[in-house]
Amino acid sequence: MDRSLKVILKETLESVYCPDGPESSGWIELNFSTADLINLTIVSPQFDGMDSGTRLKHIQKHLPPGMREKLGFLSFYTPSEAQGLELTPSAALSATPPHTWQDLAIQAANPQNSPQSALSPHRTQPQPHTVTFYSFKGGVGRTTALIHVAWILAQRGRKVVAVDLDLEAPGLSTCFSLTPPLTLGLVDYFYERAYMLQDSYDIKVADIIGEVEMANAPGRLFVVPAGELSLDYVSKVDDLRAVTVTDGGSSLWSVFVKDLEEQLHPDLILVDSRTGLNQWGSFSLLEAADEMVIFLFPNYQNSKGIEVLLQSLLQSLRFPGTPTVVFSPVPAVTEVGMAKVRETWETLGPLVAQFTPYDVTPDDVIPDDAEKDPDQDNSEDNLDDYSDDKQRDDPLVIGYTPDIALADGNLDAIARSSDYYQKIANVIDRSLVQEQRNGPEAPAFDRWQLLSSLSFPSANAAQQSPQGAGLLFQKTATFQRFLDESVCLIRGRKGTGKTALYKLLLDNPQQFHDLSKDQLKHYQFVCGHGKRDGGRLTGSDFGGLGNDLQTASQWESFWRGYLLIQAYRQGCCQFLNRLIGDSQKFKPLQKSIKSLPSEGWSSEVVEGLRRLAIDQSLKSLVSDAFAHLKPAETGKHILCFLYDDLDEDFRESPALRQQALTGLFQLVQFCDARAFAHLRFKIFLREDLWQQLNFDNKSHFRGRDLSLRWERIDFMRLAYRQVSQSSAFKNYVNRFYPIEDLDLAAEEDIENALGLLWGEKRRRGSKAKYVSRWIYDRLTDSSGTTFPRSLSVLLKAATDRELEYQRKTVQWPKDRLLRSTALDIGLKEASQERCEAITQEYPELQTFLGKLSGFPALADGAELEQLWRETALDVAETFDQFVNLLKEIGLAEWRSETYKKAAHYRFADIYIYGFKMKYQGAR
Repeated sequence: MDRSLKVILKETLESVYCPDGPESSGWIELNFSTADLINLTIVSPQFDGMDSGTRLKHIQKHLPPGMREKLGFLSFYTPSEAQGLELTPSAALSATPPHTWQDLAIQAANPQNSPQSALSPHRTQPQPHTVTFYSFKGGVGRTTALIHVAWILAQRGRKVVAVDLDLEAPGLSTCFSLTPPLTLGLVDYFYERAYMLQDSYDIKVADIIGEVEMANAPGRLFVVPAGELSLDYVSKVDDLRAVTVTDGGSSLWSVFVKDLEEQLHPDLILVDSRTGLNQWGSFSLLEAADEMVIFLFPNYQNSKGIEVLLQSLLQSLRFPGTPTVVFSPVPAVTEVGMAKVRETWETLGPLVAQFTPYDVTPDDVIPDDAEKDPDQDNSEDNLDDYSDDKQRDDPLVIGYTPDIALADGNLDAIARSSDYYQKIANVIDRSLVQEQRNGPEAPAFDRWQLLSSLSFPSANAAQQSPQGAGLLFQKTATFQRFLDESVCLIRGRKGTGKTALYKLLLDNPQQFHDLSKDQLKHYQFVCGHGKRDGGRLTGSDFGGLGNDLQTASQWESFWRGYLLIQAYRQGCCQFLNRLIGDSQKFKPLQKSIKSLPSEGWSSEVVEGLRRLAIDQSLKSLVSDAFAHLKPAETGKHILCFLYDDLDEDFRESPALRQQALTGLFQLVQFCDARAFAHLRFKIFLREDLWQQLNFDNKSHFRGRDLSLRWERIDFMRLAYRQVSQSSAFKNYVNRFYPIEDLDLAAEEDIENALGLLWGEKRRRGSKAKYVSRWIYDRLTDSSGTTFPRSLSVLLKAATDRELEYQRKTVQWPKDRLLRSTALDIGLKEASQERCEAITQEYPELQTFLGKLSGFPALADGAELEQLWRETALDVAETFDQFVNLLKEIGLAEWRSETYKKAAHYRFADIYIYGFKMKYQGAR
């Protein structure tokens, strides 16, 4: 029976028979058996004057259909009858923590008796963070994993105690050489406390602790074995009961942990559990665990047992931690081998995700006075539900590794272990730090001081810091390829960092040389075209020149003259004076250039450029002068000319742009053909403009180009670099997750650090994604292009929104600065900025983009084709050409197979909010 129906039934019966609540002289006990039979006791004044048959009929009127056939033990009394029989309410079973699987099953069957505090951890006494390694069946590498993880955590500086609670099949201690060797273990310790008086204990906790020698490890690793196998051991295990209470009235586990804490003060206890559904398995999970790591082979027997376990723990509302599921050992970690893992995870994943209400808590309720977008449903479920199933978090997987499987406790093999176990250690480490952050000794956390200290650079790199002030630049995985001297074309969508690279080279040369490790130290970078102090040629200037320059070859001559003037103005070489020395040949060229204003881009300069491009005598001199260009700076022997903003300055005329850009690339080919080793080019160009260009020998640039791409690790590094500009926030992060070198830091370390900014996961449920993954996915378009500019917008808007509520009555989260609701606001701002950018990039699509408001984010072919006919027939002659264009620019793509959805055209997340598209209830 559904748990909510049970709760409603109890509330209904209480309203009928005990309407005065605690003030009433009556009371109700409603319990369901594990077979869902109803056991009901009611004491109520309503029964005065009724015989037993009438009382039963009176009750049945209030039972929902289907429940009347499930009646078990029934008792109905008046208050006076109950008093005469000395009947009193029983202690609520759900008010005490479960110790056995039976307790758990009964509590799971009776959610109506669970108090409101049921979601709180079930232990009142503090203990070291305890992680239980559990499996329903054996042979899945559980103990092997515990050995590896314990070793890794000790290597990280943790004080770890590994406890063997697999009492009926012990083996943990045989994997290590312990100092000192032990003849006693946990069974001997438990046996004394179960059957002897407290004053007569002979075995102390120190007698059952051995240490593993770890040379030069910053932490320590201790092992508590189950005991030495013997007939005496077998007899003790048979006599022991996990639910035994000691002479002092405490449980066996609480006594053990108290002694262990006094002896060692460990950071972590890792428990190797008994397999299956038995008393020691329940003991290790229900009595001991703060956290559990569940191991299973991806087959039906394993998954069914774990499914029952998770459902019981979940329905009892008693387990406070989030289970970590590990599939082990997977014979082949390949696409084929992982298919069975994903199939099993379809069932278990939604169960696991429900254990911890990550971000959907009262902490994240939007205040009543918060602004709400009248055009959008403010429920954060909608956009997440719209997203494809591939974005769900994947479980951990351990592949079969023969060297480890046959290691037989060899510590060298552990030291060489794969990163499978590192990932499990990372999960535990993160939980431990989370506990330390929220504990009584946690450092002071001034939310508003940290939020106020955050600042973010302009979303547009061209508007960032002035020359010499330093640039907030993130080196991506493609940066090394950019340093290749043969690379002359850098392609990328608007907002992917082209201008940031351009500014880095020109305005922050020392920062560039530090990042590149002086790899291009012999280069002198010169602005060929782009934003610089003193202005530049504008779109109208180029438009005017287009009246006279009708061919690509004329534009090539223009770019040669333009380069010469830029070299002269920026003082990068003294070629004019040097050329005059022995020859009168270049005097006309000298006179022409020196007669121009030395600053600004007046009509006189534009006219001078026109002459250099079309005057035959000057054109020849310009070409010859290229051989004599030399860097002026000491130690430099290559001039590298940079070109940026070519999309903006030729926006109005595609035909003019085609001729002008073709001429620019012909200039590069001209220099290559003349073998001018002292001249190099870096041209930053929008991706789609390059695709549209069509000129002879375009293949000359194949292999000499670079497409800017942001991987998730690059994105996370940029986010951390932005927020760590605040020394206050960086100091706070360093208390828990210090990062020495951001460019070398592992993804896990950065993700942990950013968790202090935005939390670990967004929400509960089957799609509980990591926040870092959620942000990266949302800021990536359908072509796979991710926009770092949008990240700045999102973080700034989210921070500003939180600061608006500084004086509001809201229960703020204690573990992070930004709530999910603030991140949603940030996403809307980032989407708006991105939609404005794509509208500017593609003015020919303005009518189409303007009609996307209210259009389905998941559209079938007929819907999209109709919109094309209404708005974009002049952009693309056929519908196929139109959808190819949408794919090229990253706006939408065709999805033929999508999880539980019909085939459709899917618009990218980054554009949905900004264009106010319809996504709720989308197919």
